[in-house]
Amino acid sequence: MAHALNKTTADGQKINRDVAGEGVAQAGLSIILTLTVVVGVWSVVCMIGGLVNTGGIGQLARAWFASVTGM
Repeated sequence: MAHALNKTTADGQKINRDVAGEGVAQAGLSIILTLTVVVGVWSVVCMIGGLVNTGGIGQLARAWFASVTGM
């Protein structure tokens, strides 16, 4: 924030385009990282659900292989 304040004009009313661009980039990166975490947690929960429904890791691996290969 201190870096952003140094780039304002003398009257303090107008903000430099570089400062605004940095803020937008930080917001975009935060959104992307948050969605990445949500998808990661969702995948772990789905794997746990698959393990519970199939009865173990061996059965899950067999079911996954059968669904991917069609055998």
